[in-house]
Amino acid sequence: MKKLKIGSGFLLFIIGLYVAFQGYSTYTFSVRSYDGSMGVYKFGFFIPATDYHLHTTGVIFTCVGLVLIISTSYWMYLLLKKQKESLN
Repeated sequence: MKKLKIGSGFLLFIIGLYVAFQGYSTYTFSVRSYDGSMGVYKFGFFIPATDYHLHTTGVIFTCVGLVLIISTSYWMYLLLKKQKESLN
């Protein structure tokens, strides 16, 4: 059971890294469209290639990824701390 918790924590951490990276790549996407007819697909969403849309969704995806990374790291810290205390 403990291995399952550690494995799921590692998986959530990797997902957080992926979401944060996709947010960063959306935020720094270099192609712009004047009228929004051109865009990029991220996580099944069409994001028009205008400055506002790319920056907004890039920041949102990056923040969601960071929340996943930080919460998973804290959860794993508490889990490992609890395991260490139970051994003593």
